[in-house]
Amino acid sequence: MTVMMALASALSAGATQAPRDVQGTQASPTPESAANGGQSSAQGGQPATTHGLHFVTVKFDYDFTETPACSATVKKACVAAFVAYDISAGVKHRTKLFEIPLPPKPIGLVRGITGKSPKKLDFESGKHLISVVAREPDGKESKHRVCITWIDIP
Repeated sequence: MTVMMALASALSAGATQAPRDVQGTQASPTPESAANGGQSSAQGGQPATTHGLHFVTVKFDYDFTETPACSATVKKACVAAFVAYDISAGVKHRTKLFEIPLPPKPIGLVRGITGKSPKKLDFESGKHLISVVAREPDGKESKHRVCITWIDIP
């Protein structure tokens, strides 16, 4: 399943901009989650929350013109990496999913930056809000609600 993501403007002064023009996020059902149709029954006839293992892939564009990539000469106020989060429970209770390295030759507008979880991730069934942020070397991150999409886990 592919879900389109939209993106707002850059962040306020002093923070890196967020990834922009995100193309989509995928969560692929696995045999582990599909074996029981994605559902199980709890006592009392209420459906229980199920879990399944899924790869997550994100694809987005980023303009390194405003906030350049870190390099041997640029070490502050630069993008060191991107990070994908599940912010379904709110930004304060976010769950880091995986890091996304910078693409080769990160100069100007770079389209189609893709990151995939290195392993299958355990997700509860239902809707999840996925966020991608730009992270500086000091750990400062762009706003988590600027580059987001909802995914539906069976």
